[in-house]
Amino acid sequence: MKRVLGIDDFFYVSDKSYDDLAERAIPHYHEAHRLLMASLDFPSDAPISVVDLGVGTGVTSAYILKNFPHAKVTGVDLFDEMLCEARERLSPFSGRVNLVRSDNAEYLRGLDRRVDAIVSAFCIHHQNEEGKKSLFSLIRDQLRPGGQFVMLDWTTYFHPHLRAISREHSLANMQSRVLDPQDQKKWTYHWNTVNKPSVHEDLIAWLNGTGLRAETFCRWPELSLIVAFAEKEDS
Repeated sequence: MKRVLGIDDFFYVSDKSYDDLAERAIPHYHEAHRLLMASLDFPSDAPISVVDLGVGTGVTSAYILKNFPHAKVTGVDLFDEMLCEARERLSPFSGRVNLVRSDNAEYLRGLDRRVDAIVSAFCIHHQNEEGKKSLFSLIRDQLRPGGQFVMLDWTTYFHPHLRAISREHSLANMQSRVLDPQDQKKWTYHWNTVNKPSVHEDLIAWLNGTGLRAETFCRWPELSLIVAFAEKEDS
């Protein structure tokens, strides 16, 4: 029976420590977000509609709203605690933000219009292979022709030695920057039990398999971290 993830699996939500921990524990955190935002291929003054899957505390949405001043963003998240933080962060963009408490797939299934872009940062790696493939298909369905999907996320390697090296690098980075032993323990537990990163080449293949045209925009190989870009054909 599939285990349904809950708030206890995401300790930084209940602790309300996500921003602090994420910026210290995840390497290239803001650089990677800037690259995600920069990869969106729209004029800066375009009135684009964007869905942010796993909006969290609103970091990704804030980058988009600041750099696309006519964009409107819908942020989706499972946790009220995250949405509360996002609401505060995104308050300067009132009128251009809609926050929805929902599972990502459930939200996309119920979406009654196609959008220009869908983005996700550090969220989809919690899905297994079946879940990722299903979500990618829903993303394709809800993009307008020419629409774009950009994902910032953890990946892994086929070869067990390379997989171990990248994991060691990521955990070593976290341990060097997250100094509280209890936070280190919680973060490591989360990595070992909740995260389900897929091989980078598989992610691109699964996206292409939906009919999107996908490729890697940026990659930090030693950490298995990527920004992936996909576009829906015009027809």
